[in-house]
Amino acid sequence: MTPTVKKLLALLLAALLLFSCAATAFAEDARKNETPVIFIAGFVSTPTLDMETGDRVFPPEGSRVAEVFKQYAWSMVKSVIARDYVALDSPLINAVYQIFNPIRCDENGDPVNASTTTSFVWPTEEEILAKYDKQKGWTAGNNIYYSFDWRLDIKTLSEQLHDFIEYVVGVTGAEKVDIIGSSMGACLFSAYLDRYEYEYIDKAIFLSGAFQGASVCGEPFAGKFSFDTETLIAFLSSVTGRDVRGELLNALIDGLYQAGVVDGVVNIANNINEYAMQRIYSEALSYIFGRIPGFWALIPYDLYDEAKESFIDGIVTDAFYEKIDYYHEIQGRVPEIIREGLDRGVQISIVSKYGTSGIPAVPSQKNLTDMVVDTKYSSIGATTAQINEPFPEGTEQIVDDGHDRISPDRYIDASTCEFPDYTWFIKNLKHTMHPESEYAFFDALFALDEQPTVDTLEQYPQFLIFTMEDEIEPLTAENDYAIVTDPYRGKTFFERFKLFMQDYFRIIRLLFELLKETIII
Repeated sequence: MTPTVKKLLALLLAALLLFSCAATAFAEDARKNETPVIFIAGFVSTPTLDMETGDRVFPPEGSRVAEVFKQYAWSMVKSVIARDYVALDSPLINAVYQIFNPIRCDENGDPVNASTTTSFVWPTEEEILAKYDKQKGWTAGNNIYYSFDWRLDIKTLSEQLHDFIEYVVGVTGAEKVDIIGSSMGACLFSAYLDRYEYEYIDKAIFLSGAFQGASVCGEPFAGKFSFDTETLIAFLSSVTGRDVRGELLNALIDGLYQAGVVDGVVNIANNINEYAMQRIYSEALSYIFGRIPGFWALIPYDLYDEAKESFIDGIVTDAFYEKIDYYHEIQGRVPEIIREGLDRGVQISIVSKYGTSGIPAVPSQKNLTDMVVDTKYSSIGATTAQINEPFPEGTEQIVDDGHDRISPDRYIDASTCEFPDYTWFIKNLKHTMHPESEYAFFDALFALDEQPTVDTLEQYPQFLIFTMEDEIEPLTAENDYAIVTDPYRGKTFFERFKLFMQDYFRIIRLLFELLKETIII
């Protein structure tokens, strides 16, 4: 090979390397999201503090709850032993007032304690700009977090959100922002869109949105309570972790159930509900929680009037009704608000979670939920089966739109969603869990130049599952598993005894495993 040829080859190789580097840089730039991502958090996403003392008042500290209940523990125990459940109402009313008094609002819906507010403070300009990644741009996982005082009325909260969005736009120099509205944050975001429209919004994800309410809030406000052993077991099994400790707790729960302890607890709860709850409801819960305007955004539309009549009639002013009616009217128009955004070219996705039992204290406790919000509400209309009762084999979807809208596990019919093409479902991902794999999904949606549908991304079809490896994958018959179980459902006495003995030996084995994990040699 002559020197000239060698030089030419060297130049060609250098050119190829330069081109490759430029192409890589161009590709990285193309993947960058230059729009800031704001995560609007949900109910009690940051603790409520007494700003004068710095003490956390909601959720109440465990030590404070224990201290209050110590005052009334003996009188409560005596009432339960004597089965005099009516006598329980006075100590329970006193306990509720002492624990929740710091968050109380007056008849107008204004906080009684002016120094009590959320611990959230706006990030500084430096903190916001530090979230920008030179390689990736703005990402869902490194979002600009936003929280709020959940007690305030939604109109006031939407005004505060508007100020925050303008602040972020001013700090970053961006023309628009991407929004993830989670839980109660979806209510707030809906009200924001209704008032300020889509001027600053490029793309949006409604995540586990409570914008259509949640039964766990609406039914208690309407005076509806119910306790069930089977659902309590399912709920407890779903809240335990995936490690050895979680497995040990599950085994203990199963053992307590088999020994009749859980049945006893449920019977006591139902007796309290029957004999003492009415006074507790009208003299404590109504005055504490009924007068908090923010709570009313979480009441389902069809329970709203009943809840107002049974929970706050006569104890609030017209000004209070005006505050809570504001969002109720918007709640009925959420689909219309979203459709307006889609018509304007704003990319909007709805992500609903399911597979976890709801709070075991209301009649709808067997509804499919993500532990907090009913799946039918967060998806705006999906038809769902109940926990542990999937649709029968061969069930056909209600609306025939040319797509297969029945989930592989037969728990969801997405054909009845308001926006079936733009609605995803993730199984076994709890309401408050936000793993890296969830943010990776959102980044994939935000990276698209056009409105994504459930058919756009092969790795993210309509039905997904959160796996034991903390990944989000397409839900199939092969990788499906349920985290809500009732191991004794439909079993004979001998089958139950066998399971009980298995639990006993399982507890012993897990205790030894936990001991091995704990001891450092």
